[in-house]
Amino acid sequence: MPTAGSVGFAAAATARGRRLVQVLTPEQAVLLLVVLGAGIRLWNLEGLGDFDFDEVAAIWYARAGLLDIVADLARAPFEHPPLYYMALHLWIGWFGEAEPVARALSIPFGLLLIPATYRLARCYVGPWPAVIAAVVVTSSPLLIFFSREARMYAPAALFAVLSLWLFERAMRAGRRRDWLGLAVCVAVGSYVDYTASLAVVAMVLALPWHWRRRRRRVLVFVAVGAVSMAILLPWLILSRGVHDSLPAFGTGEFTPGLLVEIGRMAWLDVLIGTEEMRGGRLATAVAAGAALLVVGGVAAVVLRRRGGLMLAFAASVAAFLALLLIFDKPYQPRYLLPAIPAIGVLMAAAFDALPRVPLRNQATAAVALALLIGPVAASRTYFTDYVRGDYRSITTTVEELARPRRDDFGLRKYRDAVVLAGPWQGWFWRHYFPEFLDKVDVWLLPDEVPPAVSALEVDSKLGQAARNHRRVWVVLAGLEQADPRRLTETWLTRYLWQARSDVYRNGILQLYMTREYDFVKREGLVTINDDFEMAEMWFTGHREDQGPREAADGMRFSIRLAASAPVDYDLRIRLWVEGPGGAAYSKEFFPHNFTHQRTAAWSPGDIHEVRTGLWIPADAPPGTYQAFMAFIGPEGERLPVSGEFALRSYVGQGAIWLGRAEFVPPSLGEPPR
Repeated sequence: MPTAGSVGFAAAATARGRRLVQVLTPEQAVLLLVVLGAGIRLWNLEGLGDFDFDEVAAIWYARAGLLDIVADLARAPFEHPPLYYMALHLWIGWFGEAEPVARALSIPFGLLLIPATYRLARCYVGPWPAVIAAVVVTSSPLLIFFSREARMYAPAALFAVLSLWLFERAMRAGRRRDWLGLAVCVAVGSYVDYTASLAVVAMVLALPWHWRRRRRRVLVFVAVGAVSMAILLPWLILSRGVHDSLPAFGTGEFTPGLLVEIGRMAWLDVLIGTEEMRGGRLATAVAAGAALLVVGGVAAVVLRRRGGLMLAFAASVAAFLALLLIFDKPYQPRYLLPAIPAIGVLMAAAFDALPRVPLRNQATAAVALALLIGPVAASRTYFTDYVRGDYRSITTTVEELARPRRDDFGLRKYRDAVVLAGPWQGWFWRHYFPEFLDKVDVWLLPDEVPPAVSALEVDSKLGQAARNHRRVWVVLAGLEQADPRRLTETWLTRYLWQARSDVYRNGILQLYMTREYDFVKREGLVTINDDFEMAEMWFTGHREDQGPREAADGMRFSIRLAASAPVDYDLRIRLWVEGPGGAAYSKEFFPHNFTHQRTAAWSPGDIHEVRTGLWIPADAPPGTYQAFMAFIGPEGERLPVSGEFALRSYVGQGAIWLGRAEFVPPSLGEPPR
């Protein structure tokens, strides 16, 4: 029997909950969420950095006329439908192409997704639990991310949710305006992105539950759906991207281990954002709490037999991801974006199924607040330190450091070359370095993906670039698709000398030196820690017949190295030069053979040639430099060297003297350091 005190406490709690509800209606709460969502999505929009690959492609397609956009996309492999690009064409025509401006087009769609998800949730749950679904969409790190990208994924998610909502309304009331709205949303969404069509798949999966009571409406839906999808048919017929995708069916890896790993990543990506955004124990706690709510929501849907469309939609998204894996498309979190509103509705269903107990409203408000703050706090690095792209940094480095041809050579011969190794890099190169043809020659490896680059194409293009240019800049990005066999890296390792390697967010920029005729040879025989032997090496040191070297360039080293016995560690080599006024420039690296095997995998007695370079900046003090080499062990210690090399004897020393080099300021201008 409840006591008088407990009854009074329950009554007071209920009264407080009612007063809270009276202060703010659910619709007003959703409006506040929209305002808050706008603030989150506009926060530091200018600090997101350069366009990503896909964003640059979107801008370049959008620059064409409206009809030209359709024609260009129809010819392009693996491209999306044209409607978003056409909207972007109008947007940048009005407001310009700056990164924050172009990305801002997606923000209204991301904001409209909040009330749309609320209305969808209201089909299954009460007003305040439906607010929880809107909260999930407001604070979802993944939805925030793609609501700030110049791509079509936020609009596609919005049209998918609107289609699901109108389907539920049409099946329940059968009003003509709902059927018409459904047809328009399906047609428009399908021309925005194929993922919007997943809503239709979910509707088809849900039809058996409607057949017994609503057969006539099921037939109407079949007709409306057929007409809507038929509108997409002309694009499917014309689009080369669809046709070129078909031969890849069945080529992807589809193992249980891969599915488990992708499932783990996908679950975290959907709940708390991608790995580069989330971090810390808070992210783990938020993910665990959200997972419990989703499980509770699934149980509530199954037991109450209300909201099965959300399960069908989540299953459709999962099946779409599996289909992409079969087509050998790598997993990307954006494939799961449409499922997030459905997950929010499932969380709302978990709360709607709770019994009417004291403090229920307060508990719901507390959880809603946690779902609002938790994901944003767990992904806070995205709002402060994250940079979407840094292609401008790559092109600026090349533009500043590229050296022109000499006047005594042909028009372009021996000026710098640039090799873009990876798919679709020409997009960002033209965007951020539009006048590149005046300074460098650019090669694409491969010209188009798929297929992946061939050994013949690598040898032909890199060979010609090396013969006609003194230096070759290489940008490596997306090689798992363009060069899975590492043919480009193997060729560069075998024939050229890497003087610089700068890691950027969106790629690796390397500088390679060409030509072999100006080496100084050093001979002898030394043992390194009784594990390795070196008998000869070449480097671009001082030669009386050639004069000094110019700064703003690289010194090349070719080292003949062999393992004396089996070793269980990877050797490191340190090269450095010391010059006037204490100037010193160094490089430390792991030597490997032409098949990318480090020393732990070398067979004793096999001699391997290791090629590398050492960058000498333009502002290096002119004068005489001394070059040295040391060998580093697994604990970071210098390994002892014994023997004779370059007419000098060594007994357990930690470094080898190689010789001298003379440097003068660059004769072709002085690019920045």
